This record gives sequence, C-alpha cells and structure tokens, in this order.
Amino acid sequence: MTETITGCLWCSYRGPLLAGETVSVVNPQVSLAHELRRCPECGEALLDVRWPDRVVRRKAREHTRRFRKSLWVVVYPVPCAWCGSTDTEAYEINATIANPISERFKYDIYRCRTCQRPNAASYLGEIHVHRADQDREYTALWHLDPPEEPPA
Repeated sequence: MTETITGCLWCSYRGPLLAGETVSVVNPQVSLAHELRRCPECGEALLDVRWPDRVVRRKAREHTRRFRKSLWVVVYPVPCAWCGSTDTEAYEINATIANPISERFKYDIYRCRTCQRPNAASYLGEIHVHRADQDREYTALWHLDPPEEPPA
C-alpha cells in the first residue's frame, strides 16, 4: 500500500513538501527509516516514518554542529501531565532520570508552555508522559511523578 501524505504540521501549507535524505534521529520511537521533508512555505523540517501499511509524519528540529552532521530530534505530540495542555515543546533529549519506571525506557523532557512545568516522555511502543521535577542539587537529574505541592 502506498500512501501519500501532503501538508505541513507547522503551518497551514497543504501542498507537497520538498524531499530530502534519510536521517537518523536522536530520539526515535521506532527503528524504521526517517525521511526528511521541508515545507516550502515556512521552511520547517518534518520526518516521514514509513511503516509497511502507512506513513506517519512528525515535526522535527535540526541541531547543527560544527564539522559534523546535524542532530535530528523528533518533536512528538506530548500532552502536559500537570495541566493537560497539548502546547508542549522538547526541552531536553535523553534526560537522566533518578527513578525510571523501567530501565528500558529513555526519557525526554518537554516543557509545557501553558503552566511552564516539565514533563518526562518515554516512547517505548507508545508515548507515556509523567510529571517531572528537576533535582535541586544535581540539575542534570530529573525525578518522575513528584508529589503535588500542598495548597497555600
């Protein structure tokens, strides 16, 4: 089955996207090929993941590096575990978690633009989101599902 997806997830452009090469991503949900696309309207990057029966398109961010290939990060649709908003953005990829649910999970930190709180997202099979809190002493360390602050 060949399925054609048209349109940009960043803007309202609905035409065909400019094709690019197959890239490897830093935070893949699956180990399938990720094909780079660019929107001719806004210039943003997207990645197409080809399954045997469908194509899934995701937003992507490029992190350029001097003298090396760029790093590509998939921006997943992550709902906020604190307030439920869907207005989140990737903040830290492959974060170090003090109390992971499973050693198999890798976590990314997403910041909610609505409540300004961090969320930890894992992608093994499906997206799981947890409330996250940054360690006060070791700022590179995150804790999952911290207790709610008592009401003032």
